Amino acid sequence: MARLLALLLLFGSALAQNLLALAPQGAVAGFQLSDLRGSRYLAGLAEDWKSSGLETLLRRELQKEVGIQADLLGIAAGGVAAALYRDGFFLIARPSPAALQAVRREARGLRPEGGWLVGGDGEVLTGISRELVFLASPKYARLFLQGRRGLQAPARGDIVLWGVLPQDLVRSSGLPPRTQSALGTFRHFSYTLQLTPGGYTDESRLELNPGADPTLAALLLPKERPFDVGSLPQGYAVTSGVFDLGLLGAYLPGLLREFDLRLNLDLRAFGARFATVSVQGPPPALDGLGEGLLGHNLIYWEVRDPATAEANLLALLQTLAAFATPQGQGGFRMLGNVSGFKGVEVGLMGKLYYRLEASRLVLATSEHALQATRNPPWNQNPDFRRFRVRIPAGAVGYTFSQQGTILQEQAAQLARLLPQAIGSSGLERELARSRSLVSFTERLAKRFGAGLSYTVVEGNNLVSRGFYQVRW
Repeated sequence: MARLLALLLLFGSALAQNLLALAPQGAVAGFQLSDLRGSRYLAGLAEDWKSSGLETLLRRELQKEVGIQADLLGIAAGGVAAALYRDGFFLIARPSPAALQAVRREARGLRPEGGWLVGGDGEVLTGISRELVFLASPKYARLFLQGRRGLQAPARGDIVLWGVLPQDLVRSSGLPPRTQSALGTFRHFSYTLQLTPGGYTDESRLELNPGADPTLAALLLPKERPFDVGSLPQGYAVTSGVFDLGLLGAYLPGLLREFDLRLNLDLRAFGARFATVSVQGPPPALDGLGEGLLGHNLIYWEVRDPATAEANLLALLQTLAAFATPQGQGGFRMLGNVSGFKGVEVGLMGKLYYRLEASRLVLATSEHALQATRNPPWNQNPDFRRFRVRIPAGAVGYTFSQQGTILQEQAAQLARLLPQAIGSSGLERELARSRSLVSFTERLAKRFGAGLSYTVVEGNNLVSRGFYQVRW
């Protein structure tokens, strides 16, 4: 869903020049939305946005409730770039012509400076030119106006996000030594999204310093290969990955002891490989009770000692039941055998079902998930077979999903939940009455197809790459 939200940011954006290059250098984090106003890829999505009525409704309600002029919603219509520094920030955008006129009408006390109209207070300065608008901390506004610019992103894409954790700030933070070492493991993060004729691709990259905390690095840079999910039952998404629970159980208590927290976490019975299958099912009841509170998922986790793993699981579920149960309203209860699984009632969280096999634990988070164990296997799904050839042999994890199915389910949930907002005021009430949000989500569902992402370890980098179908 986060990727779909990122795509929505692209509606109508454009950047005749690289706005990020106008920002002063030295940023520790940044964001860039690239030149896409005339993109043929987004024309269909933009039409869905307008035809659903959602654009008109949001403009009207925001102006009514918050006092925002509707034209100001186009403040970043031509693209935007933002940079975060240790001691300030800089943001620059290319508004639509109507938004730029609205900004000029709202501006007060601006004075000419270097081809810009500049004003503000001791905390934030605003600048307006013939095409651009900036907001910045005074220091970085001054550097910009002096022509001291040239910030560059570490990656290219239609959307780029990146950040660096300054290690001198970590060392001066006053945190305990092991915590500082853990934070010192993280060097750099970046995320990019690129539109393509058949959909979009994305890549995230996490650079680590294993020397700072070798155990944490070993957790995040696994060497094992994940489960082959071809024989698992189909749903609308499947994930296979590697995360060593046994190593986590040995590592985390020592870290928490620095904060005087005691955690008895013995997970040595569990292995490192896992898989999850998400299946369709009804949303939880409106009163927050019943099936589906934990979603409708099948979880497979490798075990080294099945008997100890079962004891650990039941102890965890008993603890969860205690937290999820008001006094006098029931708690943890074994339900007996259900379709080859052992049923467990976990307080108000509902019923879970589990089965221990020779080398793995299988957990169903709902009755619908339990029923899905009879679904045909993934290796009979033509989309999955077509996409899985993209997974490299050295991958340490991957996810395949039917994005359209996910959006269809979300649209159905919205149609069910929004009428409950009829009695409320403002935007929620209007969304419920107009059905525009549901309509837009339904339109999106018809455009989005299958998608695949995989994760590999490249040196000290954990890299994820994804490929997703969209009928533009």
